[in-house]
Amino acid sequence: MDSVLEQVIAGIGPLNLEKTGECYAKLSSLAVPQDGNLTYLAGRIAGVSDTLQPSLLKKAVVLFAADHAVDGGENKTKGMGSKAAALEIAAGKGHINKVAHQIGAGVLLLDMGLEQNIPESEGVQDLKVMHGSHFWAKGPAMTEDQMLDAMFSGLQIGENLADEHYNALGLGNIGERGLLTAFILTAAFFRDSMNDLPSHMKSQGKLEQLTALMDRLELDAGDPLDLLRRAGSPDIAAMVGLILAAAHRRLLVVFDNAVTGAAVLLSRALCSQVDDYVIPSARYAEPVHQMQMKKMGLKAFFETGQDTDQGMGSVIGLSLLDAAVDMMNKELK
Repeated sequence: MDSVLEQVIAGIGPLNLEKTGECYAKLSSLAVPQDGNLTYLAGRIAGVSDTLQPSLLKKAVVLFAADHAVDGGENKTKGMGSKAAALEIAAGKGHINKVAHQIGAGVLLLDMGLEQNIPESEGVQDLKVMHGSHFWAKGPAMTEDQMLDAMFSGLQIGENLADEHYNALGLGNIGERGLLTAFILTAAFFRDSMNDLPSHMKSQGKLEQLTALMDRLELDAGDPLDLLRRAGSPDIAAMVGLILAAAHRRLLVVFDNAVTGAAVLLSRALCSQVDDYVIPSARYAEPVHQMQMKKMGLKAFFETGQDTDQGMGSVIGLSLLDAAVDMMNKELK
């Protein structure tokens, strides 16, 4: 493992459990019971910030853009759809721009691997390491250099945001065929518990086929960096870097869908302390997302039938953190 990455991981400390316990005790003693979700978040905030009366959150939604499996045979649009979505956000006209603005969060768009190029502008950074990841079934999705370049870009962005006094980040993604990548990465984490997969993935010999595929591709969740190189993508690699940097600098990170969830799975495989700093948001009907939540033992705060991208679920999660901070400052004086 790279020495810089080792130092970052070694510097990730746990929550202040004493402060978390104090927060829970005081909230439970109030005459009027508080919302259970907000109470949970308040304890997490107290443990991260070391105070029962935290300052207002400075928030950002970080969108990681990359197309996946560009040589997989199903790439009919050649990245034009994701380019259009990215340009709309870059112009400040995306749905995520409007929703993030309502909660006072900035939006940062990072082009890690879109198949088509987009120009840099305010709030948009070109950090492209490749024009879309390769289809993992045909060979490694990235080279080691591409993977590390993307990861260290995410690390640096996380450090920069911490230096600018952000303390809560929402993850989002833009890109085509991201669910294909999220699926195989997530399945690798079930390699030793394949019977825990959803029933539709075990019927008609699918379980045996998936096991044989992972064996052939040498996908091993016990070696998360190698798994990321073989089956990941530059946007997920950059998310892993951001998550590790945020945990290192004691920032909270909210994730939502299966693509962002894949980054969380990999990050916690690299460092279990990451769990203290990562917050889920929505529960989607999409099976891969549900697999991830089961594997991580997490429960979402609200349910939606749609599997959205662009960080829309993460924005709602950030708004819940705001509500928890407001509750703490009103009730824990």
